[in-house]
Amino acid sequence: MQHLRQSLTVSAEKVLDPHDVLIGCGLQSGMHIADFGCGNGQFTIPAAHIVGARGSVRAIDLNADVLRGVDSQAKSDGLANVEIITADLENYGSTNIAEGILDAVLMISNHSNSEAQHNMMREASRILKKGGKIFLIEWLDGNTIPFAPAISARVSRETTIVNANSLGLTVVDEFRPGRYHYGLKLQK
Repeated sequence: MQHLRQSLTVSAEKVLDPHDVLIGCGLQSGMHIADFGCGNGQFTIPAAHIVGARGSVRAIDLNADVLRGVDSQAKSDGLANVEIITADLENYGSTNIAEGILDAVLMISNHSNSEAQHNMMREASRILKKGGKIFLIEWLDGNTIPFAPAISARVSRETTIVNANSLGLTVVDEFRPGRYHYGLKLQK
């Protein structure tokens, strides 16, 4: 079973190349961002390297155990720019981050697991600066691979755009970050 878990983890990490995706989204040195639903830090750690010492990454998840792992990895990599936050992102204001201070929010493969996509986007919008961006990546409707959420549990591109527009967010770019995902760059 351990071998199977390791095999699936390796495969899952190869589905999206975090560094390439983040550079492609426009992440740059000096930016201050949040990684919503950061999980094991697959995107948090590369983002912290990209934004550098002048920038910061707030790694946010409901699971304190995975956050301890992210914190440990950041320290192991010598990164002092990662802040760990335990929060239920479906509850508005739960991050306790001040309004309008971040350049970008990463929302990568977490809408599929959320019954409250709209609330997560609302919290992201609250903490973004005017002109700030949400880099949103989700599973495409038709693709099936062992570690992907069930097709019935995924949030379609169209529904995501409706949710974004209802919050005053504008789609400024659409992209394909990988074979199994769609990507949207939303602006506040």
